[in-house]
Amino acid sequence: MKISTNYLRFSLLHRFCHFLIIISFFGLVLTGMPLAFRNYDWARWLYELFGGYPTAGFIHRICALITFFAAFIHFIFLFYNVSVQKKKGFFWGPNSLLIQPRDVFDIIGDLKWFLGIGKRPDFDRWIYWEKFEYLSLMWGTLVMALTGLILWFPVQFTKIIPVSVAGIIDLPSIALIIHRYEAILAAGFIFTIHFFHTHLLPEKMPVDEAIFTGKITEEEFKHERLGQFKRLENQRLLENYKVAPPSLFVSFITRLFAVPILITGLIMVGFMFSALIVWAI
Repeated sequence: MKISTNYLRFSLLHRFCHFLIIISFFGLVLTGMPLAFRNYDWARWLYELFGGYPTAGFIHRICALITFFAAFIHFIFLFYNVSVQKKKGFFWGPNSLLIQPRDVFDIIGDLKWFLGIGKRPDFDRWIYWEKFEYLSLMWGTLVMALTGLILWFPVQFTKIIPVSVAGIIDLPSIALIIHRYEAILAAGFIFTIHFFHTHLLPEKMPVDEAIFTGKITEEEFKHERLGQFKRLENQRLLENYKVAPPSLFVSFITRLFAVPILITGLIMVGFMFSALIVWAI
């Protein structure tokens, strides 16, 4: 049997940060959503499962600190590479996660391909929807961090604003509303769009292992990111990305960890959407 050539997609640091985000995000959702949907039996049961008050709140804050730690590692990585190593391409070019003119053409090309009136674009290292997810993660983390800290230390933050303004604006209440609805939006997006677009595609089910093993096959590489494959080939850098395929044990551990996480997320979004539908009616 021919063994497919594998290439490195994600570094160990990227995989570690993603692992931290998974753990912290699920911890935040499972301990925070019960408060947003506290009138429902499933929410009260879930809150008690995590120890109720104050244990669930303690877990929530620990997970928030893990999120801060992951963000800290990411920005230290960017600072070191840009300012110390003087590497280019983080803010522009094919290796950048920022939106660029090419992404507009990729969106148009993708729509034409979807409608059957054009060929599929040759995507490069980061596809436009991955960039949107990255930027939304950055924005969401900033909003959730700021509002979460206000809720964590309401007295201290209230003292920062002038007394005349504090008498009119209830800062903790505003922070609570923003924090709650941003959390619902984030959880709904991750458990639907991200899950289905990344892990639950027919060719990926039950999970896309790349973010856990860091590796993709040559067939996946050409199918998903032909532009990057051709670019590295033309630059004679493709050989630098070749790696040994993941072992069966690593694939088994990946699925053992990821599949229950996926199922939990889908169950949670089902509970959330059903609650929102009942509320809307």
